[in-house]
Amino acid sequence: MALGVLLMPISAALISTFLIGQAVLAAAPAPLSVRLTSDVAECPSSIQVQSALRQILGDGQGSAGGWVLWYGRDPSAPEAERAASVVMVLVDPAGGRVVARQIPTAHGDCDATAKAMAAVVERSLRTLGWTLGEPLPEPTGRPNANASSAPAERKRTPRLVLGAGPSIGTSPRIGANLLLEARGRVAGPFCVRLGGAVLSGSDSQKVGAGTARDTSRYFTAAPLAALAVGPLELVGGPALLLAFDHGGSDSLAQGGSGDRAVLAAGAAIGVAARLSPRWRLSLGLEGFRVVLGADYIVDLAGKRTVVLAPSPWEGIASAKLEFVAWP
Repeated sequence: MALGVLLMPISAALISTFLIGQAVLAAAPAPLSVRLTSDVAECPSSIQVQSALRQILGDGQGSAGGWVLWYGRDPSAPEAERAASVVMVLVDPAGGRVVARQIPTAHGDCDATAKAMAAVVERSLRTLGWTLGEPLPEPTGRPNANASSAPAERKRTPRLVLGAGPSIGTSPRIGANLLLEARGRVAGPFCVRLGGAVLSGSDSQKVGAGTARDTSRYFTAAPLAALAVGPLELVGGPALLLAFDHGGSDSLAQGGSGDRAVLAAGAAIGVAARLSPRWRLSLGLEGFRVVLGADYIVDLAGKRTVVLAPSPWEGIASAKLEFVAWP
């Protein structure tokens, strides 16, 4: 009996403590779950960023959906400067970018970088009306104004691109060939592209009892505008083609040979798809109209005859493997 009297207040105290603990847990703010993705192995590591997020947002468990924080290196920065900062993007459950920022790595202080990223996440969420312990508002589908100013979101075209691949022209003088090109960005979306054929094209024409022959090699130059659209890059603009020809004859009475230059003007369009940060596959179409070019003339039975006249129109289709040399 005395033991039962002694245990009653102890049991009451334990039950009271349990109920108070449940009430405290029920009143505690619900932690926020943000899934983390990154292609950065260190500085900051994913563990450091997760720890910084837990300190500010609560100790939530990651989920397959919901809010996602991605961070990585800035692909548009010069390679020597990429390790000096990270670019972070916060995405809401509807897939809209809430904020995108470039965060300096604080002279190698990875913990400070992780804390700065967590602070940006918290500040961005609070602008949407979120406070710790309250549910997040429904996504509006409108990205935060800061997202448009982030370097990762600027659709920059590469400064220097080198390409090589097969091409085919609509005339025998151009024919099937191997094309080499280099393209440099001058300012904004405007670029200058220079290219040339590795092999010589050839053409021939029967002239009486003989044959007139011509070999040709061409080069192109084009001021282009380049526009990045998602994983693709579209280019277009005017273009020039300059061909250098050498003509000769077989079994003609007067024999002889001669050289000429042919200039054609037109337009070029193309599209490039990214295979990796450095490699791309591009397709191009170009059309030209001859504006300047001398004629080959032979004496055929006392009559001056034009032979191997350059085709007035020329089309070239190409497929190239491109390497982004800079940045």
